[in-house]
Amino acid sequence: MGSIVVSIQRTKTPGFVNASGMMFKLLIGLMIAIPEASSRSYEEHEIKAAFLYSFAQFITWETRATTGQTAALTAALTAAQTAAQTAALTAAQTAALTYCAVHEGPVVNALKELIAAKQTAGETRRYTLLADLSNIRQCHILFLGADNNKSESLQLRPEESVLTVGDSQGFVANGGIIEFRRQGARVQVHINLATARAQRIQISSKLLKLATIYNAPDEAKIDD
Repeated sequence: MGSIVVSIQRTKTPGFVNASGMMFKLLIGLMIAIPEASSRSYEEHEIKAAFLYSFAQFITWETRATTGQTAALTAALTAAQTAAQTAALTAAQTAALTYCAVHEGPVVNALKELIAAKQTAGETRRYTLLADLSNIRQCHILFLGADNNKSESLQLRPEESVLTVGDSQGFVANGGIIEFRRQGARVQVHINLATARAQRIQISSKLLKLATIYNAPDEAKIDD
């Protein structure tokens, strides 16, 4: 299985993404959408925010779609389609996408800036700051950063169908779906496919091929 790797540059030249094809184009396009980002290096929190924004292109929330939408989106994820067909299905799915967080750190602030920048281009994604996780059903993507001081295991119901993303150590081992891992000067993406399936979330094979899949027997759960 391949892996998505982003190298963080601390020089005055723009950073680069060690990923191929669609993911490369998405990340670069999103990062330069942030005002003035194209003229400087990309910081780690900006790269993570770009990932958060781009993940929606590869996700299907089964419990949030109509029967017709589910069939069409499933076909898009499992069969080869033209770029126009895939773009049309993705646009329909993400028309009212909501990102959530319970703490606003650097990653969330960069995500908010990116959402605002893309709204000027006609996109309608939204961001909500939650007081707690009791009203999580409104969220499509929930980011729990390592700086929010919450290390408890995630216990979400399947009908909530929320894509949980975090950057704390052991996030996927503790019930999260996607974890950012810093390895030297790189940011890697790890996915807990079993948790995604339990949340009735489908992840495109295009993303899975570029990520590292978490295997529970190989990694002990990290407790509080």
